[in-house]
Amino acid sequence: MTDAAAPAGAAAVPASEGQPAGGYVRSTFKHGAVYLIGTVLSRVAGFIMLPVYTRVLTPRDYGVMEMLAYTTDVLTFLVGLGVSTAVTRHYYKYETEAERHALVSTAAVLLFVLFSVVAVPVLFLAEPITSRLLKPGEPALFIRLSMVSLILGVAIDVPMTVMRARQESQQVVLWGAIRLLLAILLNLVFVVWLRMGVLGVLLSTIISGGAVGGYLVSRLLRITGLHFQPAMARALVAFGAPFAIWELGSFVLHFSDRFFLNAYSTLETVGLYSLSYKVAIVIPFFITGPFSSIWLPKALEIEKREGVGAIPILSAIQRHYNLLLICIAFGMALFAWDAIRLATGEAFHGAYAPVPLLALAMVFFGYRQTAQIGVIIREKPGLVARSTAVAAAAVLLLNWILIPRFGAMGAAAATLGGFGTEFFIMRWFSMREYPLRIEVGLLPLAIGVVAWAGTRAVLPLDASVPLSLAINAGGFVAFTALLLVTGAVDREQRQFLLAAVRDPRGVLRAVRGG
Repeated sequence: MTDAAAPAGAAAVPASEGQPAGGYVRSTFKHGAVYLIGTVLSRVAGFIMLPVYTRVLTPRDYGVMEMLAYTTDVLTFLVGLGVSTAVTRHYYKYETEAERHALVSTAAVLLFVLFSVVAVPVLFLAEPITSRLLKPGEPALFIRLSMVSLILGVAIDVPMTVMRARQESQQVVLWGAIRLLLAILLNLVFVVWLRMGVLGVLLSTIISGGAVGGYLVSRLLRITGLHFQPAMARALVAFGAPFAIWELGSFVLHFSDRFFLNAYSTLETVGLYSLSYKVAIVIPFFITGPFSSIWLPKALEIEKREGVGAIPILSAIQRHYNLLLICIAFGMALFAWDAIRLATGEAFHGAYAPVPLLALAMVFFGYRQTAQIGVIIREKPGLVARSTAVAAAAVLLLNWILIPRFGAMGAAAATLGGFGTEFFIMRWFSMREYPLRIEVGLLPLAIGVVAWAGTRAVLPLDASVPLSLAINAGGFVAFTALLLVTGAVDREQRQFLLAAVRDPRGVLRAVRGG
């Protein structure tokens, strides 16, 4: 059965019984590659539309949209109660098609009720909320439309969650692309042609989300029927609620340093550091995000089908992911210097300094999904919340200690400390609950640090971009060679690396065939 063979919720777990470990690895990275295509499409569309929007929207418009986006994001964390994650876990817990149908329908009703309970009062209190959240003079209509968009988000979230749980990656990307294309077309009409500003952006979001989400949720409910099982609803909330704390903790880990920089440094430092972070966060966008979209459902499928035999399979997937993550982070630490010089003016070249530390931080951020799998399998999500809460407290403390003394470099070091703290606590919890050793990749990381330091040491400070690119390329070759000769990679990974050099198209065909 292909990914698009059946509507979401129409069948049981994807058929892959009896796969060898290599088949599971290829399947995982095949789905990850599909999700990567969706991420690339989204980013490319945003990049193409940026010069269009900046000619018709004002900086004030962008500020309003940012505040509205942050507000709806935080409400989504708090009100959603991690129900989407809970659906994925329970989808693999239930055995029969009828139970899964009841689960999906219950989740849809539950989320609609939760978001309505919060959004409807805000519709009536929009004017005082607008005066506090936005600057004077902004219409309360913006808050009201944001709440409508928040409720309609349920129509997208539930079907997408089910498709991810069923590992229908092609369907997820397809419908995401349709929604994106529709939103762009509507923005061209409302924002560019009719010059409706923020109102046009909100309307395009509501219409595109409502149209695609309405179709998907109606298709889903035609299959599952409309059910509400109180016991299932309680189980979803009990399992998912700790993930609301996890989401809020993640917000602190990612964004709290900007507030400290603003308080203890200058706006110029904030601007340069924000650019540094945007460069480093390419790693989560293009590696961690796509992998995370498939990792949980794939790991739950493997554990359900293979039992004790799941341990070596999950370990193999984890090792391959670690190697990919470290290689990409090392490349980012090397080539970001050339990318920043090519893409920005001289005033922004200082943004490179924190990038290597931030790239290392993003490695540990990328580890968080693999580190959680043991407690999710054992259904102890409170441990996820606990690890992130401790890490959030740690990053606030580190920001307070390091940023006044070291500025942007202190912020980068605090970010590394925060994500490292979260990973090692979560790793300890997970390994205590489930007998899967969570790999760290210390030797590849150490080789990466040494190779980066050596490359930077031989790179002249005034090197031209072509010379710098050549030296950094040599550094990456040296890093790869060290991985091969030091035993930092296992036999299967060594064969994969050598095959990628000899026949990259063959490797891609093999992954697609997985």
